[in-house]
Amino acid sequence: MYIYPPKTVIALTKFQYIQKKLKAFIKKYYTNELIKGAILFFSFGLLYFLFTLFIEYFLWLKPTARTILFWLFIAIELALLTKYIVLPLIKLFGLQKGISYKDASKIIGKHFTEVDDKLLNVLQLHDTENQTELLLASIEQKSIDLEPIPFKRAIKFSKNKKYLKYLAIPFVIWFITFLTGNTIIFKESLDRVVNYQTAYEPPAPFSFELVNANLTTVEGKPFTIHIITKGNVVPENVKIHFKDKNYFLKEENLGAFSHTFSSLKENTKFYVVANEIQSKEYEIKVIKTPTIAKFKMFLNYPNYTLKTNESIKNTGNAVVPEGTTITWKINTKNTVNINLNNLNDSTTVAFKKQENKQNFSLSKRISNNLDYKIQTSNNQLKNYENLQYGIQVIKDEYPKIVVKTDIDSITRGNAQFIGQISDDYGISKLQLIYYDKKNKANTKEFSIPVKNKTFQEFYYIFPEGLQLEKGIDYEFYFQLFDNDAINGNKNVKTKIFHYRNKTDKELTEDVLKEQKQNLDNLNNTTKKTEKLTKTLEDFSKKMKNKAEMDWQDKKEFNQFIKRQK
Repeated sequence: MYIYPPKTVIALTKFQYIQKKLKAFIKKYYTNELIKGAILFFSFGLLYFLFTLFIEYFLWLKPTARTILFWLFIAIELALLTKYIVLPLIKLFGLQKGISYKDASKIIGKHFTEVDDKLLNVLQLHDTENQTELLLASIEQKSIDLEPIPFKRAIKFSKNKKYLKYLAIPFVIWFITFLTGNTIIFKESLDRVVNYQTAYEPPAPFSFELVNANLTTVEGKPFTIHIITKGNVVPENVKIHFKDKNYFLKEENLGAFSHTFSSLKENTKFYVVANEIQSKEYEIKVIKTPTIAKFKMFLNYPNYTLKTNESIKNTGNAVVPEGTTITWKINTKNTVNINLNNLNDSTTVAFKKQENKQNFSLSKRISNNLDYKIQTSNNQLKNYENLQYGIQVIKDEYPKIVVKTDIDSITRGNAQFIGQISDDYGISKLQLIYYDKKNKANTKEFSIPVKNKTFQEFYYIFPEGLQLEKGIDYEFYFQLFDNDAINGNKNVKTKIFHYRNKTDKELTEDVLKEQKQNLDNLNNTTKKTEKLTKTLEDFSKKMKNKAEMDWQDKKEFNQFIKRQK
C-alpha cells in the first residue's frame, strides 16, 4: 500500500520547482541583457570612435589635447564595456546579485495575463514567518496552478532587433566615407590619436621634410641636418628649436635649409617652425664614445737590476730593461672592452675588466721592443680610440773583462794579472779555467772573489791557490759571468794564456844558461873597453903634435865621448 508524504513536503517540492523555473527565467533575462548590451556597446562604441577620429581630423589637436582625447576615449569605451557587457556577464554567472524572484514575478505577470499577481502572491506567502497548514496548502495549490506556465517565454530575443538600427549608423557613415574616397580621414586621425605624444604637421601651404635618412651621430662630433619645404609657398626664414632655444636655419637653396650641431653630448629633440607652421618633433640619437679618462702604467723591473719600481701617468711610452713586467691600468667612460694590439706581430690581447665595469687592467712581461695600440670599444663603436705607443727595451749587455799580465816575459816563478771587469747591472762570478794542454777536456775551475758591482778591478798572482804538476804545459783563461736573471748568466772569456810549470832540472838549466849569457856579455864589454882605450891613446898622441884643436879634431873627440858613453 502506497503511503503519501506529508503535505509540507509536497508543498516544498512544488515551490522548489517554481523557484527552478524562476532561476531559468532570470538566466534568460540576463542573456537577453547581454545580447542587447553587445549591440549597444558596439553601436555607441563605434559611434564615439568615429566621433573621436572626426574631432582630430578637423581640429588637428596639439599633443596635450590629443592625450586627453585618447584617454577620454579609453575611459568611455571602458564604461560602455562595463555597463553593457561586464555587468550582465557577472549577474548571468551569479557573481553579483541580480533581479530577485519578486522582480522576476512582476515581469512574468505583465507578460502572462493569467499569472498576473499569482506568482508574486506565492512568493509572499512563502516568505511569511508563521506558516500554518492552511497557508502551506494555499502555496501548494497556487504552485500547481503556475506549474504549466512557461516563464522563459516572457523573454524574447527577437525584440533586440530594434537596437540594430543603432549599430547600422556607424557602418553607414563608414560606407559613405568609403564611397567618397576619404577613408584616409580614419587612417590619419587614428595614427595621430594613438601616437598622441607626437607632434604632427597640420595641413598648410607647405610642409617640412627631413632629408637626413639617419638621425644618429657620435658623441662630440658635428652633425648637420637638412630640411626642405614642399608646397606652393616657400618660407623666407625657418627656425630650429631645441633645448628651449631658437636658431635660424641656414638657407642653402630655395626651399632648402640646414643647421649644424657643433658638438652633441646627449640625445637632442628638435623641431623646425616657419610662418607659425611647425614640423613634428625629431630626435638625434647620440652614440656615447668609449673614451679613456685615466691611464697609468706600473713598471715592475727585474730584481737583479736593483732598479726601483715606478709608475707613469697618461702615456704609454717607456724605456725599460729587458724582462720588465708592465701593468696597464685604465679608467674609461662608456666602454665595454679594451684591446692591446701588438703592431709587431699583429696579435691582440684583451684587457681584464675590474669590479668597477669602467676599470680595466693588463699585465705583460716585456722582452723585446713593443709598438702597440690601445683600442676602446662599446656595443655601438668598435676600436673607436686608437692610441699608439712604443716600449723600448734595453737588452742586458754581455759583461766585459780586460786583463794585463807579464806572463809572456816570465820564464819561471809566478805571473801577475791585473784586470778590469764591468757589466750593466752587476757581476755574478769570476773564474780561472785551466787545463793540461794535452788534455783540454779535463778543465778545472778556480773562483776569484768579486763583488756584485757594475765596475771593479781585480789582482791575481798565478798560480796562487792552484795545484799544478811540474813539467806540464798549461793553458788557462779567465771567464766572467754577469747577473742576468732573464736570459741566464751570460759569460765572456779572455784570450788563452800558456804556462809551463818547469821541473827543478829545467829551472837549473835556465839559470846556467843565463849565467853563461851574462859572461859572454861581460867579455864583449871588456873587448869594447880595450878598443876605446887604444883609440883614446892614439887621439892623445895626435893632439900632442898640434898646437890647438881644429874643427875636425873637435868633431872626432865628441864622437869618441859618445862611443864611450
